Amino acid sequence: MNLIEKALEYIFVPSCGVCGKIGEGYLCKNCGKVLERYVECDDNFANLREDIEKKKLHIFQYKEIVRKLIIQYKFNNKSYLYKTFCEFIVKNKKAFDFIKSYDIIIPVPMHNKKRALRGYNQSELIAKELAKKMKIKIFTDVLIKTKNNKVQSSLNKEDRKNNVKDVYKLVNKEKIYNKKVLIFDDIYTTGATIEACKREILKADVKQLGILTLAKD
Repeated sequence: MNLIEKALEYIFVPSCGVCGKIGEGYLCKNCGKVLERYVECDDNFANLREDIEKKKLHIFQYKEIVRKLIIQYKFNNKSYLYKTFCEFIVKNKKAFDFIKSYDIIIPVPMHNKKRALRGYNQSELIAKELAKKMKIKIFTDVLIKTKNNKVQSSLNKEDRKNNVKDVYKLVNKEKIYNKKVLIFDDIYTTGATIEACKREILKADVKQLGILTLAKD
């Protein structure tokens, strides 16, 4: 934490993003125990190329309090919740060890128009905080979104696949050549977005490719 961040936390004391309690950081002990009930930390081999090591992991089940928090985070201008999610993730040993095994984290990008409307990319905020805490690199200029497509949550499974076709593009691929790369997204539903991002990242001949999502629907 730099001096500016320390000064801001001295002036604006961190409070729990779930209940608002002051004095226990961005996630109090009681709310941390509540979120533990929704942890799956389900990891398994992803369906990627056979010549590279590959794994994916999601932290939560997407339901009840977790679903409510993520919706607030994404759509109700509660961007500060990225601190709460990150505090939980870094305290979970399985998630911590999983993330630390990679060199680089890449958040699923958002189109500039949608980002301007929302004010932030929710996946990028979490990824940046994780990269800082885990001391790994983050690149937001390697995978870009070229089309402002429809919102995935409004579509069925088949339409979601078509909706992300040719939407993501790999640039500056030399930055991740032969590296261990982790893609981060907030919610995994049908996997259409992640699959589209994976196809692009694999063009860079990475050494290892992992998928991390905050929750699985």
